[in-house]
Amino acid sequence: MENNRLNSLKESLKKYNLDAYFLNTSDYHLSEYVPEYFKTIAYFSGFSGSLASLIVDQEKAYIFVDGRYHIQAEKECYEGIEVIKLGTSGAIDADEFLIKNYKDKIIGLDGKRTNINFVKKLQEKGLNIKSIDIYSELIENRPLLSTSVLKELSIEYTGLKRKDKIDRIKYCLNGKSHIVNNLESIAYTLNLRGDDIAYTPVFLSFLIFYKNDVYFFIDIKRLNPEILDGLYADGIIIRPYEEYYDFLKEIKKQIVLLDELKVNYESYIRLMPNNKIINMPSIIEEMKAIKNETEINNSKLAHIYDGVALARFFYWLSKQNKEDLDESIIADKVNEFRLNYKAFDLSFKPIVAYNSNAAMMHYSPSKENCTKLKNEGILLIDSGGQYLQGTTDITRTFALGKVDDIVKKHFTIVLKSMFNLSSVKFLSGMTGKQLDILARKDIWEESIDYRCGTGHGVGHVLAVHEAPPNIRYMSTVSKSEDIPFKPGHIVSDEPGIYLEGKYGLRCENMLLVRKDEKNEYGQFLKFETLTMCPFDIELIDKKYLDEKTIKILNDYHQEVYEKLSPYLNDEERDYLAHLTRSI
Repeated sequence: MENNRLNSLKESLKKYNLDAYFLNTSDYHLSEYVPEYFKTIAYFSGFSGSLASLIVDQEKAYIFVDGRYHIQAEKECYEGIEVIKLGTSGAIDADEFLIKNYKDKIIGLDGKRTNINFVKKLQEKGLNIKSIDIYSELIENRPLLSTSVLKELSIEYTGLKRKDKIDRIKYCLNGKSHIVNNLESIAYTLNLRGDDIAYTPVFLSFLIFYKNDVYFFIDIKRLNPEILDGLYADGIIIRPYEEYYDFLKEIKKQIVLLDELKVNYESYIRLMPNNKIINMPSIIEEMKAIKNETEINNSKLAHIYDGVALARFFYWLSKQNKEDLDESIIADKVNEFRLNYKAFDLSFKPIVAYNSNAAMMHYSPSKENCTKLKNEGILLIDSGGQYLQGTTDITRTFALGKVDDIVKKHFTIVLKSMFNLSSVKFLSGMTGKQLDILARKDIWEESIDYRCGTGHGVGHVLAVHEAPPNIRYMSTVSKSEDIPFKPGHIVSDEPGIYLEGKYGLRCENMLLVRKDEKNEYGQFLKFETLTMCPFDIELIDKKYLDEKTIKILNDYHQEVYEKLSPYLNDEERDYLAHLTRSI
């Protein structure tokens, strides 16, 4: 079946007179995580990760994955697909690969699922691009898109009314038009949430600011009378989702602001050449990233709720014989503790990885494919929840029994690296690219690196990955790692060590950027830790910690106990006291 799927795609190249076809993991809104309907790379290649590019010509197929997915892609991809491991010697991105190998050829791609920047780069290098969907007709039993009714997030959680947000955006646009494809930006602006994408509460729609009006393109059946009345009262004009592209053709002689990384190429075709397009990040991105005080206070509460759920999970785990469990059982149990407490959903599918599985950064177990635990070794759990108060993301690595000294050394170095970053005081204007070395320097001393970023922004009851901010020394297409930190940014801090075939270690807390003192040198900033959950003291080898880090850890654990213990029963509270004892 697997080869038949790939072969059917190759046959379609001949049918449509194409030399090669490019496919990515996005949807029509260029989302990182997408509805099941759009998981076409998984269908044709077997690879289930969240980010990849697939190039298929009439003879060969290539999949391009970053460092999070090198091992996973090798394991999952169907026979006959060559895995290009980005970040390794000699590996080039999919766009560079197309330019190098398909000069003067006809390249097909779905312009509704490819950003403007990508296509323009190929065209500038002389490639002949044809925007066409050749894959949909080949997919059998394709999942349906959601038609559920949206929900409104009240001002007690958002801190700003929808009308206030729209007025701010209009003020910044100053009469210019603005195309918004990004689903998180639309949900944020309208204070609405949906369920179209698993774990990310967004909904398929488009938003256009045009001639001082706001047009919202969505299936009107998804809006209940109360939401409809509210949208109309705020001056929002509702149009059917499928009329978006026809509407774009009616826009003429306008200055149109859009982000060529976040708006699809099919939109660009409709707007050109009748308008002047200015490529720039949306003002909504900055508004969304800088949390207001209501969002901040709610987020702190969400992280306490998350910590309570995990404290109860850890207490439950302490009573189990680990050999009766497997990774899938653990994942289900972590989910159960969150969803039975305050979370209305997860923020992503949990990563539960035992020993060598944790070397695959985004490994995720299933009931059919998981590893049984033992009363020894280490377990990594990376998980998060969606709460009305905010979105969480946390990783803890802990011992299930006896572990080797080298594992303790590496865990201690990773923990110290996380605190190196979270405890820094820095001047306003500093970026994630500049601060990244703080989390890597002790790991680099071991001649080890991790092939991913150190930290990503997190949305407010939205996507678990949000940019800006971004912490990494490697340059990305969006350049969000070059955007300075600002008070109100929320970012993860998650260094790690991943040794293929051996083990993976990661420690992750969420940090809030706060103002510190201001003096003749400028405005200083600092990080405030939001995540409230203990680290495993049993994995720490104190000889690799300095006194400053020991104090930071002990102070953090004292705060964790003080904030979580009032929510726990006596047995759970006693166990939390044990986990947070001073070292």
